[in-house]
Amino acid sequence: MNTILPLNNSPVSYSPAISNPQLNPNKPYHIPLNAVDSIQKIGKASDAKMIPAKMLLSLLNSGLNDTKVDEKFFKGRTYADWVNMYNLSLDSAVTPMLLNGIEKNPNIKVPEDVLNNMKETKTFAVKYHKHQEKILGEFSDFTKSQGIDTVQMKGIGFSMNYPDPTVRFGGDIDVFNFKHGTNPADPKNNMSLATDKAASKTGIEVLTNHGPKHSEIKYKGMPIENHRNFLNVEVAPIHKKMNEYLYKHIKPVEQILPNGTKILVPSKEFNNVFISFHAMQHFVGGGINFHHLADWAMQVKKHGLTIPEEAKGSKYEQFMYAFTNLANKHLGTNVKVPENKKLEDEIFRRMVHIENKVGIDIQPPKHKNPVSIVVYKFRKMAALNARKNEFWQINNSVIKSCVKSIIEHCKNPKTFITVFTKLM
Repeated sequence: MNTILPLNNSPVSYSPAISNPQLNPNKPYHIPLNAVDSIQKIGKASDAKMIPAKMLLSLLNSGLNDTKVDEKFFKGRTYADWVNMYNLSLDSAVTPMLLNGIEKNPNIKVPEDVLNNMKETKTFAVKYHKHQEKILGEFSDFTKSQGIDTVQMKGIGFSMNYPDPTVRFGGDIDVFNFKHGTNPADPKNNMSLATDKAASKTGIEVLTNHGPKHSEIKYKGMPIENHRNFLNVEVAPIHKKMNEYLYKHIKPVEQILPNGTKILVPSKEFNNVFISFHAMQHFVGGGINFHHLADWAMQVKKHGLTIPEEAKGSKYEQFMYAFTNLANKHLGTNVKVPENKKLEDEIFRRMVHIENKVGIDIQPPKHKNPVSIVVYKFRKMAALNARKNEFWQINNSVIKSCVKSIIEHCKNPKTFITVFTKLM
């Protein structure tokens, strides 16, 4: 998930996948703002202090469960604490869930402008959820007309595991398509390419430059990731192994969304792996946040935890345990698993420090000259490479990663200048 920008004076930038989501491309949905400028000047959501993160988790736990917060913890909280909590919640796409927690605890005093912006964010999330339901229903009808069944993964389908599905914000829509009336676990029934072709024939924009895992279908302005595979099978053996598991256990079932739309969603066994592996990929590559933890807590609370045989003995198994313990400690689940405090702490730090996706301790250079920028980027690449080697249990060299990066720049020479001028 990419960093979600705070509210500003344009239509809401609240999606990890859509830079400027609009309920209707011809009629942008604008939100009136409330003293946002003063909010942004206080500080960023990535403040190293833990108080805003603890505030967030306390309210998130209350919003997701029938629990009250410890009111004493919220007494004496500063305006900056509330602002930092708000920004962190926005970065993690959980603001509406926090507002549900605030509404369950009327004695907590929230600064008026922060509270108003949280309400506006929730209003948008609910409208966007309804819009996604409409789009998904139409797209499913389209594929059905082609003799293809569509299974929706994560996102709006998974939101039905939440006590209030409409506040679970999703950026794009992930789908898997298979031939109607057949076994979706059989690769020959995968209709991903056929769906791309059918969409293109009707004039729908289809982007195939997103790698081998999926294409992107722009259906009425909504990005729909059309999966060939569920995981990046070319990355490491564990990806390939768990991708095969997901095929075997997809076993679609019908789900009815809040406004009555009937869709297909994968089995609980599928979600047990897909939700947690997705979170682990964000942890390894950068960008894990409290949105991922909330999803995992809802999965574990409703269906418990099962460690697949294919995952045993891997770093993925360790991640599942650590992530479950974080859900136990902060979001009300109760599943006894082995403890790995070092890994739990590292995951937690990365959820708080969303701004530094690769190396929390690798700070940007003070003087942005070409040499310092290149050195900084190399250090980040080395840190990312080391993390991938550790968690994917592979042995790629950082030099190999550098060569791969250079090759990509050679394909588009204009980007070479950014190697020496931009930190990102």
